[in-house]
Amino acid sequence: MDAASVTDAIHQVLKQIQSNSGLDCPQLSDTIKPLKDLKKFDSPTSLAATGMIARRLNLKIEPKTNIFGDKDGLYTIGDTVAVILKIASAKVKEPAKA
Repeated sequence: MDAASVTDAIHQVLKQIQSNSGLDCPQLSDTIKPLKDLKKFDSPTSLAATGMIARRLNLKIEPKTNIFGDKDGLYTIGDTVAVILKIASAKVKEPAKA
């Protein structure tokens, strides 16, 4: 898994969510903060987006993991890519269960 494939999955999901909601989607870039910059993209929507992104990437993201922000603030798409890559990297390093 690389940054380009993660970025592509995020863009596809965000565009799909905005389209399904009948909302315009701005030009997406690494500096967009979905929870701030996308209309009606809120916490419940971000949970759905997280699940959709995880499925596209065939990756398990724990339900309590917020890939769009933390206690310190909202994430950009670039930040979200880094969070997902870190999750994917941790999953690869887990020892096999006997």
